[in-house]
Amino acid sequence: MSSVSQTGTLRALIVGGIMLATNLSPVLAAEQPLTLQEIVSNAIKNNPAVIETEKKWEEKSNRIPTVTAQPNLKVGFMKDDIPTTSLNPGKGMMTEFSISQEIMNPAKLKAMGKMAENEAKMTKTGWDEKQVEIYAQTKQAYYDYLYSKQALVIGKESQELMGQLAKLAQVNYSTGMVPLQDTLKAQTEFSQMTIDLLNMASMEAVAKAKINNLMGRSTNEAFEVIEEFTAPPPNFDLADLIKNATENKPSVAGMKYQMDMAQNGIDLAKKQQLPDFEVNLGYKKNKEPMIESQADPMDPMKTTFMLGERKPAWKIEVMAMFPIWQGKNRAEIKAAQASFAASQAALQNMKNMTELDVQMTLTEAQATWRQIDLYKNTIIPQAEQTYQAAIVGYTNGKVDLMTVLEGVNTLRNAKLGLYKAKTDYEKAAANLEKAVGKPLFTNGVQP
Repeated sequence: MSSVSQTGTLRALIVGGIMLATNLSPVLAAEQPLTLQEIVSNAIKNNPAVIETEKKWEEKSNRIPTVTAQPNLKVGFMKDDIPTTSLNPGKGMMTEFSISQEIMNPAKLKAMGKMAENEAKMTKTGWDEKQVEIYAQTKQAYYDYLYSKQALVIGKESQELMGQLAKLAQVNYSTGMVPLQDTLKAQTEFSQMTIDLLNMASMEAVAKAKINNLMGRSTNEAFEVIEEFTAPPPNFDLADLIKNATENKPSVAGMKYQMDMAQNGIDLAKKQQLPDFEVNLGYKKNKEPMIESQADPMDPMKTTFMLGERKPAWKIEVMAMFPIWQGKNRAEIKAAQASFAASQAALQNMKNMTELDVQMTLTEAQATWRQIDLYKNTIIPQAEQTYQAAIVGYTNGKVDLMTVLEGVNTLRNAKLGLYKAKTDYEKAAANLEKAVGKPLFTNGVQP
């Protein structure tokens, strides 16, 4: 076989290999695969931030009985009239046992209980909000990881194409069709792609570490994932989304409970004008003898003195505490009213911000969805045609190497752009769910 024929055959094999490489599909590893649902469930169950907010809610809930309880009973024991010559309490002449109970006005306790309940409910919405936040962050980290893995796969695929192109340039150079510069340029691009692959591998490691962190695990724990795209098209009614968000989003509900707590604060401040009470019950025993006098009925001027025993006695004392300093009480009422007005403004601001957030995230999701369609139906088909035409033209010596390199990069970027658009859409959908405050896809991943 002649050298020209051998060269043509080699060139054909290389071109065929390049064409085959363009159709390679990524193969994801299946070592210990986790579904997106498993990752999200693990994160919500084990994430320290979620656990922290849950325990704060439990703390506030368990404090409600302590707020509504009356003050502790006081039990007293007293020895009185101890001689100055002794420090022995047993020589005291009088012994007194007492029980004392402060009674806070029930109306005050009721208002304080309502405030504690509202605070607990507000903390519960914080827990709910944190779960939605971790839910969205985990989904975003998952799709960041998918993108980094796919970027690595496409990068390796592109490097393989560049290796094939470098061989083709070498063949063309050996036949005198192209200068040596083409071969060197292709080899340089091949080496540059190695650097890009190292950067992509670093991105993958960081994305995996973030998922581990969200799941409350060691950042270097090994795992693999199953590729899933669960979000449907963004065919949502903006008005319905805004209504659901401004009525049911945990952060909005939390502001409502805060406003209710501020209202109960006004009631409590007004009820501070009511009196509180204290009841004391005592029992006295006195060892000091009692001197009794008795007049002689036959001689009124004659009186007999006798020592008698003192009998034990009970003591009952009831006290009422009246708030007479009305200036202080009026200041407390004004402060509570100002707190209520501030909570009203905060609730309205939260609703406004929620409405804006929903509109922005929905717009982002819709724009990203259109990018997916554009990549699928226009950009990638055009990039593939351009690349294949460049390969054929370079094989025949009709185009230079730069045209082929541009075609390789364009095709790589198009494939990577499609995958990025798909993951960006899933992330935008997760942001939309976070803005609304709950999952929107009943057939998708749930927190």
